[in-house]
Amino acid sequence: MSNQPEQVIRKLPAARGLAWVSGSWELFRRQPLRLLLISLFFQFFLGFSQAELIGLLVILCLPVLSAGMLHAFFLVERGEKPMLAVLFLPFTARKSVGQLLLLGGIVMVLGLLVVSLVLAGQMVDLDPEILSRIEQGDLEALQFIDPQVMENAVMAMAIGAAISGSITYFAVPLIWFKKQGTVRSVVMGLKALGRNWKPLLMIGIFLGILAIPLVLLFGSFYLSAINGGAGSSLLAFLLLLLGPMFQLLLFGTQYLAFRDIFGLDEVAAGIGKKVTDQLVA
Repeated sequence: MSNQPEQVIRKLPAARGLAWVSGSWELFRRQPLRLLLISLFFQFFLGFSQAELIGLLVILCLPVLSAGMLHAFFLVERGEKPMLAVLFLPFTARKSVGQLLLLGGIVMVLGLLVVSLVLAGQMVDLDPEILSRIEQGDLEALQFIDPQVMENAVMAMAIGAAISGSITYFAVPLIWFKKQGTVRSVVMGLKALGRNWKPLLMIGIFLGILAIPLVLLFGSFYLSAINGGAGSSLLAFLLLLLGPMFQLLLFGTQYLAFRDIFGLDEVAAGIGKKVTDQLVA
């Protein structure tokens, strides 16, 4: 028997999804430079996800870093100024870091399983040299891969992202803010997704529309980099600016959705209080 109190999962209307998006933008406007800096460092660590063993470690720690991003929005909403160190705050929480790492392990195993099932031996015939060039960020090497393999790889990544996103969307804040166990957080999170599919669908549609220019921009950057175009530097700068902003919009809506559906009580408000006080300038 668990001595943890039963969490209330509120059911909210579809229009609430748009309110979360606009609310996320308002939170960003309160501390744009600080949040952008935190987001840039988050993406910096994500960049190592392609580097073999280090990449596995990054994926394992992704829920921990995500909790740090959510805590940054928590501080901004309280009128505080999050420092860069808030991104690593969850690593100092003994009660939560193990559960978050376990969640990262579950997501990593599921992701590898999805890739294995979708690609099913298609990567065996690829030249190891080409794979090495791709891992090092050489975009021109992608031209030597069979288009069908590329299509399946993109499909595998999309399926993996959908599964991991569904599992971690509410599980991460439940572990961090509510001190729930990993399995309980995953179950409750999926239940909340099902109960509030309408506002969450609105978020997906709206953010999907906003993502179209980013996808087109990335496509232009990819083509420019392959053809050695002079505009690649400008496109890279735009991606460096707009990418973190879009990422912050995602985390902001995630935080607000969790707050409205599960609530944040006094226990959550006291998370890492002594440490947080040292992080606020």
